[in-house]
Amino acid sequence: MDERTNDGNKRAMIALLAMVALLTTTALAPLSANPRSAALRDTPPGEILGLAHEGTFSIPMVLEETVQLFEPFGLPEARYPVDRYLVRFRSTDVDGSPAVIRGQLYVPRLSGATSLQGVTGPQGATTELPVIVFAAGTTGIGEQCAPILEVPAVNRWGWYLANMLAYASQGYIVLFPEYLGFGDRHTPQRYFDSVAEAHVMLDAIRAVYRIFEQPDRLAYSGVRPSQMVFAAGYSQGGHAAHAAADLRPSYAPEVPLTGLIGFGQTNNVATLMREMAYYAPYIIYAYSRIHGADQINPADFLQERWMVTFEQDIYGLCVEEFQFHYPRDGAELFTPEFWRALTIGGMEERFPVMARVLAENYAGMSGHGIPTLVLHGDADIIVSTAAQTRFVQDLCDTGVPVEFVIMPGARHRDTRPAGFKRSVEWMRLIERGESPPNHCPAR
Repeated sequence: MDERTNDGNKRAMIALLAMVALLTTTALAPLSANPRSAALRDTPPGEILGLAHEGTFSIPMVLEETVQLFEPFGLPEARYPVDRYLVRFRSTDVDGSPAVIRGQLYVPRLSGATSLQGVTGPQGATTELPVIVFAAGTTGIGEQCAPILEVPAVNRWGWYLANMLAYASQGYIVLFPEYLGFGDRHTPQRYFDSVAEAHVMLDAIRAVYRIFEQPDRLAYSGVRPSQMVFAAGYSQGGHAAHAAADLRPSYAPEVPLTGLIGFGQTNNVATLMREMAYYAPYIIYAYSRIHGADQINPADFLQERWMVTFEQDIYGLCVEEFQFHYPRDGAELFTPEFWRALTIGGMEERFPVMARVLAENYAGMSGHGIPTLVLHGDADIIVSTAAQTRFVQDLCDTGVPVEFVIMPGARHRDTRPAGFKRSVEWMRLIERGESPPNHCPAR
């Protein structure tokens, strides 16, 4: 290991410690040590509980941050400097109790642009910009796996800073929320639960508008959110985006939602458990905590040898560790009876509660009608091309217009940098009032 690597690791650890310190500042503390306090219950979903300016990224800084994620696929132009904020907002758990969500807000500074194309207004005016709420892929369930604690030199989970900066520098207001459970010692992450994910995404949209109702709290107040809102996500995040579309009519009908974008998305939870079994212990544990161990008992689904240190492993391992700890082959992980039910059939008879929960969490199947872009890599081993194609067919069958893009040679982790340009082009089409391509068969 050379001196530059040592220096890079030192900087990474310093950055990580600084982030941890920032997360515990008084300005961002919850209303109470207990997130289910009476004060929080009286706070409406989407209300801002804390906002702190983390700093401004100049255009050269944006390019420096994004180059390592995008370079093999073409570095996006950086049009605008970007302010980043740490935000806490109120949301709702699956049982209706209040919850606190952390996130990062990215706001472009139009006044510092090198190119004033497309979105700027008159000098000194407040300009409306479209909004992206972007959900992360799997990082883990324990607090040490929280996405906003990512330092790519230490734990590359998605290079989300680079990803969000790239969109914000194109002229989008971006909110990157964490899933319900992160930052709350009382609650494990509600992993692949559609209701929890939808609440977070929809309340994140609410939070964006609440923030800009008080522009004096922002370091730059030259922009405000338009009514053009895109929900996007990577892997698990694509599930969250469609969950938001499914629950929007009942949970947040006032929230605008213009389009959905998924990068290597995993919407059918049962398919994920069959094809990539090492995610299943986290799914089973989350569903057990949500529905009760008397309804979903992990010991009914996992072989005995995995139960010895089960809860310790669930909380202690982040994504880069549990992918090596648990087997990819379901025959080595699941009980023989559950593996047969999952692959051959009979789930409804043998495991009726799990069958119902898996069906309820197949996100996107409500017939929400929101235009969707599905970006998939044909070298993706997490979500196979066959599985993604089946999802798109199912989505089309509900009447949702879908553009399905298969990117040659792209792995799961490549879907965001490889599909970034198309995602921006797709959003721009909608922003101009044009219809994007629809690959669904005519009905």
